Amino acid sequence: MFGRVPATRMALLISCLVAAACASPAVTGMRVHIQNGEYQDAIHLADSVIAAGDSLDAQVWLLRGNAQGTLRDWEGASESFFRAWEIDPALAPELADFWFVFYNTAAMHSEAGDVEAAIQTLEDGKRVVPTRPEFDQMLGDIALGNQDYDLAVRHFQTASDISDQLIASLEQQRDAAPEEQKQAYQDMIDNAIGTAILSYYNAAMLHKSLASMSEEPEAHLSAAETLLSKALVFDPTNADVLSLLAQVYLLEGDFDGAMRVFDDALEGIDAGLAEGWLAPEDARSMRGDIMLTRGVALLEMEQFEQSAAALESAREYSGDSYVILGSLAQARIMMEDYENALAVLGTAIALPGLAPDEMGNLYYMKFAALTKMERDAEAADALEMAIEFVPGNPEWWEYLASTYSRLGRRNDAIEAMETAQEIRNSLGGN
Repeated sequence: MFGRVPATRMALLISCLVAAACASPAVTGMRVHIQNGEYQDAIHLADSVIAAGDSLDAQVWLLRGNAQGTLRDWEGASESFFRAWEIDPALAPELADFWFVFYNTAAMHSEAGDVEAAIQTLEDGKRVVPTRPEFDQMLGDIALGNQDYDLAVRHFQTASDISDQLIASLEQQRDAAPEEQKQAYQDMIDNAIGTAILSYYNAAMLHKSLASMSEEPEAHLSAAETLLSKALVFDPTNADVLSLLAQVYLLEGDFDGAMRVFDDALEGIDAGLAEGWLAPEDARSMRGDIMLTRGVALLEMEQFEQSAAALESAREYSGDSYVILGSLAQARIMMEDYENALAVLGTAIALPGLAPDEMGNLYYMKFAALTKMERDAEAADALEMAIEFVPGNPEWWEYLASTYSRLGRRNDAIEAMETAQEIRNSLGGN
């Protein structure tokens, strides 16, 4: 769910409005109300002025939006600010400080399921304050939720481009600012860097996903690698970025490069812990994710012993899960370490809340291990359980027929083969 920006900044801006020269008695009255903390009175005065026909005074709308925002009426404030901008676009620099009003309004609409209103508010915000990357970031999230991946990528890349420009501008302002103001600018720069990294990461993640659906996956993988490299310029030790980059290398077939990046990611976690910006529980979770990805990659590389070691490490950090235990069991089977594979599978099968296909896969691996051990009766029992969870796999019925045949269960073998053929026929196969 989208985060909201607090209203505390609104109060900091009130004094700027109060100090401005008055344009009308009504505007003066509204400023007095705001100065006295009488925000509802300021809104009522604005509404009376607008109702009386003086709806083209941009200052009235600006002050109305200020009061509404202070009261956290995000939707009303965004409408007032947009109206003020429509009347007088020269107010854009002043309205830039209120960008978060549009963002919070869009988040509210999105949470309520009104995606169209959220998109319209974000587009309005972009028109009024085109220098904020947060609008495209949320538009990318919405497009992603709508499974419009190409549009999501464009929004995320736009957000990263705007972030780059914002960071450069803030750095110039920081360098020119008095010493006592430099830290405030640095805080804004740090926030902008965080947004830039998130945008680069999201765009790269989508390119990685699109690669699997594209006839030219190399272009998407290359784009992902470029985006992640840019993110690492801002934060060379970002473990999330490094882990995703390693996955991209794996898809490109650069296994050695992936292993080097995994090592860099683990070093990044150590650095984050040492510097104090990464909590121990977060570091543990990230290590678990990295070791899992590394273990699966090594499994694909047929480095089964190294894979098992990495997956055991992932298990230590993250606990037991279907993905970790299933991958570890597969590595153990490939190592011909069947007893340990069966022990791992027993633990996995006992996990609560597994989906039918997950249970079916675990029992099938149990069947495979028992078959290798020539324990055909137990293997048949395991495969029967797998089929109970996933009854529509014809190959499993054929394996069951073969197992029954070895056990001398001729009628059961015939019945299993007939079932396999019926399934293939229903699927349009031979």
